[in-house]
Amino acid sequence: MRRDSNTGECLVCFRPVIEGLDLFELIIKNDILCGNCRKKLIRLDRVYDVNGLKVHALYQYNDVLEKWMYQIKESKDETLGKCFIYGLSNKINKAYREYVLVPVPSSIEKTEERGFHAVLKMFASVDCVKLNCLIKDDIKQSKLNRYERQQINSSIHLMDNSVNQIPKLLIVDDVCTTGASLKACVDLLKTDHNQIKICVIALHEMWIKNSSMKKVF
Repeated sequence: MRRDSNTGECLVCFRPVIEGLDLFELIIKNDILCGNCRKKLIRLDRVYDVNGLKVHALYQYNDVLEKWMYQIKESKDETLGKCFIYGLSNKINKAYREYVLVPVPSSIEKTEERGFHAVLKMFASVDCVKLNCLIKDDIKQSKLNRYERQQINSSIHLMDNSVNQIPKLLIVDDVCTTGASLKACVDLLKTDHNQIKICVIALHEMWIKNSSMKKVF
């Protein structure tokens, strides 16, 4: 069983959270990952253009993030889900304090199998009102080619049209690769009377190389 973060052990390697920190970091840092594990993540905190969508990315997608995401979603390690937002919650709350958070959906079957909504678990510490109003057909994106991923909008559906009356929506996801799922969600939620922003845990490096916009915080 994974231990709670208040034990002072890293959620990934189970070594003391103070490992890998210099003296200054020891004074100011409060984390649930040790310094060595935290430094394996590449922080971005910038908005990037993804096929015309403005996407706020917290980290660059890399092998470490891929491994941790698999551990959360496929090994059902829901406790590890809190590590990405930890330390950023206050800044995210301030940046999106008037927004209602809408997660990009996993399939109903996969969510039931895990016993939790992976994206909501990763954004659990964000204080926004959360509305799980989208569903997705049982399609595994990792088995689709790039063209098939771009056509995925037909597999995502809106369960509650009343969400379109909410003036400010924040769409969140774990990883943005092609941007197809985000585009499908925007198409379902966007009206002439609302404002939509997007925030993802990680962004594929191809978008980072192509365009960098303003730093969010």
